[in-house]
Amino acid sequence: MKFSAMRNIGIAAGGTFLWFILFIKAQTINFSQHHQYLSNLHQLQETDATLNTDILQAQQESFNDTETILNDLNQIDDLHHNLEDIPDFVNREYYPEIKSALQQNRSLFQDKQDLIAEVIEQETILNQSLKSLPNTIQTLSSQVATEPGTDELINQLNTLLNDVLIYTLSPSDELILKIQRQMAAIRQRADVLTASSDLSLSELDAALIYAEIIVTHESQVDSLVMQILELPTEQQSEQILDIYQHSYQVFLRKTKIYRILFYVVSGLIAATLFIVLIVKTKQLTQNLQKCEEKYRISFDDSVEGIFKITPSGRFLTANTTLATIYGYASAEELCNNLINLNRQLYIQPNRHDELIRILEKYGSVSDFASQVYRKNGTKIWIEEKARAVRDKHGNFIYYEGTVEDVTVRKAWQEALHYEQEQAERLLLNILPKVIAQRLKQLESTIADNFEEVTVLFADIVGFTELSARFPPAQVVELLNRIFSAFDELSDYYGLEKIKTIGDAYMVVGGLPTPRPDHAEATANMALDMQQVITKFNNQNNQTLSIRIGINTGPVVAGVIGIKKFSYDLWGDTVNIASRMESQGLPDKIQVTEFTYKKLQDNYLFEERGTIQVKGKGKMTTYFLSGKIK
Repeated sequence: MKFSAMRNIGIAAGGTFLWFILFIKAQTINFSQHHQYLSNLHQLQETDATLNTDILQAQQESFNDTETILNDLNQIDDLHHNLEDIPDFVNREYYPEIKSALQQNRSLFQDKQDLIAEVIEQETILNQSLKSLPNTIQTLSSQVATEPGTDELINQLNTLLNDVLIYTLSPSDELILKIQRQMAAIRQRADVLTASSDLSLSELDAALIYAEIIVTHESQVDSLVMQILELPTEQQSEQILDIYQHSYQVFLRKTKIYRILFYVVSGLIAATLFIVLIVKTKQLTQNLQKCEEKYRISFDDSVEGIFKITPSGRFLTANTTLATIYGYASAEELCNNLINLNRQLYIQPNRHDELIRILEKYGSVSDFASQVYRKNGTKIWIEEKARAVRDKHGNFIYYEGTVEDVTVRKAWQEALHYEQEQAERLLLNILPKVIAQRLKQLESTIADNFEEVTVLFADIVGFTELSARFPPAQVVELLNRIFSAFDELSDYYGLEKIKTIGDAYMVVGGLPTPRPDHAEATANMALDMQQVITKFNNQNNQTLSIRIGINTGPVVAGVIGIKKFSYDLWGDTVNIASRMESQGLPDKIQVTEFTYKKLQDNYLFEERGTIQVKGKGKMTTYFLSGKIK
């Protein structure tokens, strides 16, 4: 390293160290801490004055509301706590003095708080006596009102009550003497009455005690309030403020010289830095020119189109890649020719306006896919990423971003979407929609309990003989026509087709989504299934008939296994429905007694009677024949 370089480093290090030392010395006083501490001292004085005012106000209102006083005391306690944190710059000479004055101040406020508590206690007793005295005198007057010779006693008690109440409003020594004489006269009068009769004056002592409490406590409360107001808390707070201010001024004078030196050194350093900055700026300008040249090369060679466009749709800049994407020979040709993006570029009307609205609202946009025209009129898909650029006033001046040709990817996405739709449609043809959704969420086993559904089994009678007379393809085509009609009925009535087995058809109402009218919907479909068979026979010159069985009750429904999924039902309700079909009669709809009871008010039935049902014994069954109009 050259000697000159080492010398420069040494000078810079020495100047920095000197500046740092002077900075510390000049900043020894924490002005924020000083202003906060000073504010707490002034607030202590203000709160103390407010407390005295609130005490006088509360005295006039018999201390019925002491919440304001308690809030003042809590605030003073918080201020004392804050004032314990004396600023660090306070001189050691004054620190103990401030600490001692704070302790004395806190002690005085503790005395004030104790006196306030005593005043509140005395005032509580006084208020209770003021409430009890009138009630006691009224009760006593009512007790003796009918007794002979008590009129004078009642008058004395009312006069005593009146004078006591006057005393609470305007106390005086003369009124105290008068009340005491009245109390003595009342006692004397009561003694005479009780001695000459069996009259009971049990409430009299209580009334006199209440009067005595009012007279004595009223003067005690006034005396305590005077003691509170005479405590020298204000003078003590002023003393703390004077000590602190004096300490602050002493320390401020010591730091003044350091500040002057700090400003001088800072000025020299700033001038040096300014000269260095000018030299470095020239070097940076040269480097920036080189970087711009490199950026222009990278800008033009980018794999994505890059642009800057005004909100009105005028290109400010574009790179060669973007020109290639849009089919132009150069970026200059693109910028000069594309002047109305809504008409010249985007196929969708007002697509550029939509992009501007998004940028104005959110400030940026990603993956903004659009179909656009190239210069030769061919169509491609692009995706834009852009952000709005605003001036210092917040005005939208232009937006910048990138463009990617996603035509091939879009074609693949559309093909994939089509295949997904086909797979979804096939799955929904196999399973109910809610069950398919649960299977897609990878539920391993689906099994749900349903308290009440209606199960229908149907079998085409004579189809076996028909199969023997026709080729297999024609047999399947005929059966497909019948079952397709049944499928349309199940969709119309909102029922769930479970399966077909040969020429047997199974459907259920009330699942996978429960519904209260499952029995009615199933009965309606059964009646329409008979009409389907009749229509089929007329159109094809056949004599087929259908045997239908219906039962209502609880089932378990779900999907089991890991291959060739199907939605199925299990339970006794299913078995009985199957028996209703297999042991039914052609062109009849046989139902169980439970289903009959659910439908009997709105449908026509014919009682078949009791039959022997395989596996269940004797059961009463009915034939459903129609609806009650």
